[in-house]
Amino acid sequence: MLVAALTQLGATAAHGKDLPLARDPDRPAGLHRFSTLAEVLAVLDLAGDVTPPVPVRSLPSAFGGVLGAQLLAQQIVLAERLALGKTVQTLHAVFPNPSRWDRPVDADFEWLQSGRTFANLTLTFRQDGRAIGRSDVLLAADDPDFVRHAPDQPKGWTGPQDATPLDHPMMPWEVRTRPGPEPFSVDHWQRIPAAPDDPTVARALAAYASEPLLIPRVMAEHAARGDVALAEGERLAANVIAETVTFVEELDARDWHLLRVTSPYAGRGRLLGRGEVFRADGRLCAVFECVAMLRTLPPRPPAA
Repeated sequence: MLVAALTQLGATAAHGKDLPLARDPDRPAGLHRFSTLAEVLAVLDLAGDVTPPVPVRSLPSAFGGVLGAQLLAQQIVLAERLALGKTVQTLHAVFPNPSRWDRPVDADFEWLQSGRTFANLTLTFRQDGRAIGRSDVLLAADDPDFVRHAPDQPKGWTGPQDATPLDHPMMPWEVRTRPGPEPFSVDHWQRIPAAPDDPTVARALAAYASEPLLIPRVMAEHAARGDVALAEGERLAANVIAETVTFVEELDARDWHLLRVTSPYAGRGRLLGRGEVFRADGRLCAVFECVAMLRTLPPRPPAA
């Protein structure tokens, strides 16, 4: 089920076929939509004037666990709500333990430093007393340019009009995809017209979208090459275990923006992904890098 769903999703993004993901929840085939935009925004509704531990809500998950995409987004929002007047410069998150989306989660935070320009803190999300996500966050107030340079529009640049609409189960907003310019890459265009006019939420939604793109794309390309096979009873363990996101420019989630993700390496049960986020005018807004686990597990022992 997981192999088929991931391969199906990645193949659609790569080749532009119609994705058999139904909006109708009664349809049995495919991987159904996890949540609505209202639900995504609700779990990001976090306040900074709180005393830890902070209770946080979780999105329904077809895979059972708390979504790493959700944890990334919540960490960005919570950090910026705590450090008023500063924005996330870079965040490194790890997801060390399994979790359940239908069990309570709370967040704790520790200030390492807070000054006029910079702030550093650690956020830990726990379930049943065990850490399921931890991030080190650097925030800063804006400074004027001393010098400036930035990349030109990326290789193979096209706009969303040249990409194929996609009904993505984790992204209840406008999504269009096309093959990226390199092997194991995908161009993911999105815009969220109903998103609030809130730069913090825009950064959170960009990070949210960056996390689920890597594994399906790599699975699809290896499946097309005939590399993906499971022995009878074997199971696939596939999830992002660490991600770093760095923001360099402001982004409006309500406008089209491009997430380009590529994988330069897979092996030894791990998968490396890198990506950039661009505005529709080609300006770089963020970069990200993630490490995923991609390995088989032995068959479960027979029930006693």
